[in-house]
Amino acid sequence: MTCQARSSYITSEILWGYRFTPVLTLEDGFYEVDYNSFHETYETNTPVHSAKELAEMASRAQLPLTWSVSSKLDQHAELETEEEDKNQEEQNERNGVTWPTWQTESKV
Repeated sequence: MTCQARSSYITSEILWGYRFTPVLTLEDGFYEVDYNSFHETYETNTPVHSAKELAEMASRAQLPLTWSVSSKLDQHAELETEEEDKNQEEQNERNGVTWPTWQTESKV
């Protein structure tokens, strides 16, 4: 007979590296359920990290040591700032503005 069940677990109920103890046995052609061991678990040989964490660590290990997301974002922001400064200077030249751009810049 097919049986379906739906469960929801909270964080404290999840045991990493454990399995439920089997409760079904076949006795004389009939299945018997051992309700005394229904909530029992046993430890298994499980990696410390999940497959996702292992993949992330492997991908980070293949990158150069100086590379990081924040450094790439900073580099991109610096390029945008340089382009904005250049565009502002060109706009000032077209408008006949002669003062240096450092007087109009706001430092954040």
